[in-house]
Order: sequence, then structure tokens, then C-alpha cells
Amino acid sequence: MNHRRLLITALLLCTAFGAFAEIIKPVLKNATTDTALDISALPWNPWEEGFTSGPEGTIICDNGDDSQIRRGAGKTVELNQSAPAPIVVKAKSRASKVSGSPDKNYSLYLDIIYNDGTPLWGRTAPFQTGTHDWEEQQVIIVPDKPIKSVNCWLLLRSHSGKAEFKDLVFYQLNVPDGSTIFDGVPVASTRSYHGFILRDVAANSDFHSFDEGVAHGVRISSKNSTRNGAQFVEAEISDNSGQDRILQLVYTLPLPAGAWQWQQMSRPGDDKPAPQQEYMQTVNLPCGSSGRLSRYPLAAVSAGDNGRAIALDLFTPAFARCAYNSRSNELFVAWDIALTAEKNRAAVKLFSFDFAPSWGFRSAVDALYRIYPEAFTALVKRHGLWMPFAKISGVQGWEDFGFAFKEGDYECDWDDQHGILTFRYTEPMTWWMRMPDDMPRELPSGLAEVERLAAKGDRRAKSFASSVFHNQHGEPPARWRDTPWCKGAVWSMASLPGIASPDSHFRIAWNPEVRQRLYGPEHKGDLDGEYIDSSEGYVTDAMNYRREHFAAARTPLTYSQIGLRPVIFRGLIAWEYVNAIADDVHGMGKLMMANSTPNSLWWLAPLLDVLGTESNWNPKNTWRPPVDSLMLFRRAMCGPKPFCFLQNSNFDDFDEHKVEKYMRRCLFYGMYPGFFSADASSKHYFRNPDLYNRDRPLFRKYVPLCKRAGEAGWQPITLARSDNTALWLERFGANLITVFNPGEQSQEGRISASIGAASAYDHVHQREVPLQAGADGGVTFSIALEPEDVALIELRP
Repeated sequence: MNHRRLLITALLLCTAFGAFAEIIKPVLKNATTDTALDISALPWNPWEEGFTSGPEGTIICDNGDDSQIRRGAGKTVELNQSAPAPIVVKAKSRASKVSGSPDKNYSLYLDIIYNDGTPLWGRTAPFQTGTHDWEEQQVIIVPDKPIKSVNCWLLLRSHSGKAEFKDLVFYQLNVPDGSTIFDGVPVASTRSYHGFILRDVAANSDFHSFDEGVAHGVRISSKNSTRNGAQFVEAEISDNSGQDRILQLVYTLPLPAGAWQWQQMSRPGDDKPAPQQEYMQTVNLPCGSSGRLSRYPLAAVSAGDNGRAIALDLFTPAFARCAYNSRSNELFVAWDIALTAEKNRAAVKLFSFDFAPSWGFRSAVDALYRIYPEAFTALVKRHGLWMPFAKISGVQGWEDFGFAFKEGDYECDWDDQHGILTFRYTEPMTWWMRMPDDMPRELPSGLAEVERLAAKGDRRAKSFASSVFHNQHGEPPARWRDTPWCKGAVWSMASLPGIASPDSHFRIAWNPEVRQRLYGPEHKGDLDGEYIDSSEGYVTDAMNYRREHFAAARTPLTYSQIGLRPVIFRGLIAWEYVNAIADDVHGMGKLMMANSTPNSLWWLAPLLDVLGTESNWNPKNTWRPPVDSLMLFRRAMCGPKPFCFLQNSNFDDFDEHKVEKYMRRCLFYGMYPGFFSADASSKHYFRNPDLYNRDRPLFRKYVPLCKRAGEAGWQPITLARSDNTALWLERFGANLITVFNPGEQSQEGRISASIGAASAYDHVHQREVPLQAGADGGVTFSIALEPEDVALIELRP
């Protein structure tokens, strides 16, 4: 009888934990080679002030009492991969009186060059500061593209103290023949599947299907719906074990047999991606099973006249990626989710849709706009330049510069009288705390200053107790900064609306009293909305380990790639902050504006009305505009909404020629060429009449043309092709075509447009453009452009 009871109990437990769920993708547990690559013969290269060699091959970086000096050593490993293969790099360090808090400046630091020449800079694993014995850190890279080379740096810079390094080890993942990579994991099967599967990452388990709604002890419930021709699936997973669960949840969508081709945002002259097992467009972060987050919220493929895409819901963000696996012939979405006792549920949502692939990935983006029109609707009709931290009224002849948006809630009445939209400034996820010059830049000193300020009633200091991040060591992360606006510590703050404290960082920025004061019937100055600075958290830690914040998060928890510990990703804190304020602001008929997005995150753009970023296109007097792929990502995620630049360059090196190149490139993308300051504070461009009067004719020429294009609204499908791929094309509205020559040589070409027109006019060069009849009622015309020149062609009925 006892044996029978034990058997029944065992069967019940097996059922509860999904033991009978089917293994869909068996994981290869020993896919990596047992030995590392032999890099011992590679020379050590110095980083800036270099290093000294210690006993038994150790590397020594001794900065003494100097916290400004920069030392390091590195090796370059040539891989020349034929297909993307994951790498793992490890190193050990011990420290003696290393100052400050852990950051990338005392770390194992990788710079990667892909085979196509594009870089992936700065994948890091920081070491603990202070004094400690040998500590090992590692960086894991799961690349989207084949890697050419890796620079492996061991750094001690901007910290005083001494660090020693040893045991730099380099591994490359090898997968046996007949196996494949699935979402960065080596698996023994290329079998496809339709539906949700789950992997317990902490246990290095296989990918299981859900049996009666259970896999690996995790329950799932889901429902299907349709919207604007797309098929939606939303699901909730939960776990009642009270334990930390580190999970890889995947929804797979098999494709019919066919010659499916991966689609990505590109131009006709771009190289096709190398054949590979798995395709995705991602940015790299230290979170999740592979450190990859989708750049775009969709993945698309085509075969002949058929296109198929899978996408993340635009208002249900999570740490996830969309991809296509060519070996199993399936599209999939993969989420990296942690469930904990504090937050034991997570909701996800995705959709799939068909599209006509005549214009490749652009056709998929066009279909996305029609499925989710509210995410790509321009509420702002009058576009123009963004003015930060200065009165527009103080600019001589301000009308010539095309100002439309003002950062800062001063001079509201003047702005209203002159058609300027004014936005109140807030900054999530940071507290810039000033410190006396003679106060040590150490954590104990910083915490003591927080206590002193809180005792004086400083609300930001009082929010510290409820809202500051914790790092992996359980400490509040501080970054020591010396900037024109703050010399001291930058604390990473969890601006989560769900933190209940009345002194939370979110409630300081937004609460019923603030809303009433700013927008109620007795408000002073007619604000047009809220401005969110540093919206993607450029100076905030990527991960918040503080467990008491977990229950406050509305979005799913994720986990650290190293250590597999539950965390809140800063980008999702940003979304919760912006989303909560946007709900109120849009409900009042007001607008949302944000800085520094979209850069890496796609999910803020659907909540915003005016977007932009500060950027230096001329670092160290070298002309370096943003790459086309980044500009296209921004354009695609903004759609017809205005995107504004602030040029943060040394204007002593930014002459009229560079100003014109800047404006031409902005015109091509239908963006707005603003100006600010090299250090984002002093020597403001628009406080220097010598500068802006010098460039006034260029503003008068180009800004109205940027407005003509931008206000017409960017369109994903160009409806035009060039017989010279060195000439790039974009379309705005129904009949405006921009043509750009990004190269260093003059170019000529013939443009064929599927747009009916009786005449054409080039607004940049102010001349008529002769037309010839084209196919299917369209037109063709010839064009010649000098290097970095642009044309704005209006095709007139």
C-alpha cells in the first residue's frame, strides 16, 4: 500500500511539474568544446597609459591616487566566422583600494567587429571595486552576424587604486553536425512546432511544450483574437512554488515549405545577410538568456509573392526578440522572464500577419502601421526645431529658424502667442546629487550625503529609501560625474508608478497635485505637455536587483545574463514611467515629448508625439553622422511623427559646410536639424549670435523643406526606385520624394516612380524636373547629385 501511495504521489508530482510535457527542442548540454581557444601567443596591447607585467603573466594596472588616469591591456582575437557562433570570454581580477562603484571602467570589456565591418562596442562585465581577492567575470555574446574579430580589454580607468588581471580565456561555441542553434541555444533537433514552449534556463533544461497548461511547473493560460487582419495571441504564465524561476518562453510559428528569405530594413545596394541558421535584428544588453533585445518589434520573411511576419504587441513590452530560424523554418518570439515569490505572474502578447512583400521589410512595416494606426498617428501637425534651455524670444530674428518645440516650462505665454509648443522637463531613473568638491567619491560618502539631504527635507533624497536601485551586490549603484550641471553622484532610481511610497521617485515627478497645479483651472502658463529627458536611461544601471521593487513592476521581470538572477530591466521602468504619464497627458488632450529615443528601445515611440535625441556628428573634428540603419530604425518607429536632433558638437569645428551637410541629411530623412552645446550645457549655439547669424541663410533654405517633407509624413514604401543604388530614396506623403547621395563621389541616376504626375519640381535646387512616362501610369526622371547633396522632388498632378 505504501509503495502504491508513493507511486501515485510521484505521478501527481510529475504531472504538476509538466514531466509528461513533450520535449520539442532537446538542448545539447555539452555543445561547447572542452578546451578554450589558444590565445596565449597573441601579444598584449596597451590601452592608453598601458600596464606592467607581473609574476606568472599577470597584468597590473596601478593608478595610485589618480582617479582620472586610464590604463589597460588587451588582445585581438581573429575569428572570421563563416556563420554566427556564440562566444564566452572570461577573466579574473583582484583589487586594492579601487575607488568608486562597479562600472565598465574597471571591467572585462569586449569590442567586436562583424564580417560586414559593422561594430558592436562595449560589452562589459564589471569587477567589484574596493579591495578583494581574485574574482572571475565573463561576457557572453550571441551574435546576430558572423564575427570577424574581438578585442578583449582588461581595463582600470577613471578609478584610483590598483587592479591585477589574469586568466583571460576565450571560448567559441561549436555545434555538432545535424544540430542547430535555436534562440542562441544549441539544440539537437530542427523540428518545428506551433505554439508556446518553455525552457528552464537555470536548470539548462530542454524546450518543453505545455501539457494541460503546465511545463516545468509553470502554468500558462492564453487566448486568441484578431484585429485589422492580424492574429493576436496573449498569454499569462505563473508559478506558485515561491522560488525564483529563470525562463525562456517562446512562441513558434512554422512556415509552409518554401524558399523563405529573411527581410530587414535595407536599401537596394546593401549586401544581403550571409546565410545563417537564425536571423534577428537586436541590440545587446546584459539581460536574459542571450543578452539580445529586438531592435524592431517584428520579424519578417518572404517567399515569392507571400510575406509573413511575427511581432510583439506594441503596448505590451517585455525583454524579448522576434526571429526566424531557417533550419526549423519557423518564425518565433522569445521572452526572457523571471518569476519570483514577489511577482509570480507575467503577461505577454504577440501577433502575426501576412503582407505583400514587393518592398521587402518596408512592406511589413507598412502593414504594421495599418494594424496599429494609433501607434503611428501624428497628433502634432506643425513641425520644426527643438529649443532646449533657452528663450526663443532671445534669438535675433527667431522667425528664420523654424522653432516649434520648447524644452522647459518658462516663457509659456510668449511661446503660446508665437505658436511654440512648450513642454515641462522631467527625467526618470536618475537623481543627479551634487557633492562638495572635497567629499570623497566613495559609496559611504555618497550615502552619508543622501542622509544629510533627506534630513533637510530634500524630496529627491527622501525618495532614495523607496526608489533607489540595487546592484548585484545589494548596494545602491552610484556613478561619479563631473559635469557642468552636477559634480557628484548619479543614483539609479526606479521611477515605477507601482512603488507605493508617497515620496517615491515617480510621485515626485507626477501626482494629482502636480497635474492640478500644471494643468488645472488655476495653472500659470499654458503648457502643451510633458518632456521626458534621457528616456532610455543612458546613465542608469541596466538592471535593478532590488527585490522589494519586483511586486511594483507592471511589466515582466527578466534576469541577468551573468548569474541568472531576477532583475527589472531599466528600459521597462522607462516604459512604465512614460506610459503612466502619457495616459494622463493624452487624456487631457496634451502631448508627450522625449529625448534619446528611439535609440535602442522601440517601445517608447508608440506613447510619444515628439521624439528626438542629442548627438555629436563631428567628434574630434571627424565627420561621423549616424549610420543609415539607425536613422531608418528611428524613422520607421516614429512614422509620421516629428523626430528632432540637437547637435552637441564643438561649434569651433562645425563650419558652414558641415552645417549644410547636417541639414541636407536631416532633410533626406524628414527630420529636424537643431543645435545645442558640446557639453549639453555651456556655449549654447542659440546664445551665440555670431554662430546662428552665420548660418541663418541655411536655416531659411533647409528648415522649410524639412517641414514640407516631415509634415507630409514619412511613408515606409517609397513607390520609387533608382537605377543607381548609390542614390538613396525616401517618400513623404503621397508625392514627395527625397533623393540623397551619401557618398564622396558625384552620382547620376534615373528614378522610376509609381506615382502619376504631370510635372515635377526640385525644391532644393529650385528647378523643374523633366518627366517621362513610366510603367503603369508612373513617371521617370533623371537626377545628378554632388557628394552629400539632397533633392526634394514634388511630383505634381
